[in-house]
Amino acid sequence: MAEKKAAKSFLWGALAGAVTGAVAALLLAPKSGRELRGDLAETAQKVGEKTADIGRQAGSAVQSLAKRTSGLITDIRSRRGQETAEAETDALPSEQEEDNAAAL
Repeated sequence: MAEKKAAKSFLWGALAGAVTGAVAALLLAPKSGRELRGDLAETAQKVGEKTADIGRQAGSAVQSLAKRTSGLITDIRSRRGQETAEAETDALPSEQEEDNAAAL
């Protein structure tokens, strides 16, 4: 769990650093206002697309995990039900056991 949190923190830090670096590079470059605004708009577009792509990937991963988890839970419930049924069957005396008990 701690590894996932560290990885998540690293990714957020890398994303924030990339955005900050891109903005700083654009603002400090010797360009006219019109060129700068165009570059800012282009960079914002790229960041938005990348963010949407990452969001789709995360959503897909979450859906996959949910399906796997659901399947595991179904399997566990099925196994538990089978074990319970077997235990109940084992607990009931068979006809032969009843006949032997009656003969005594």
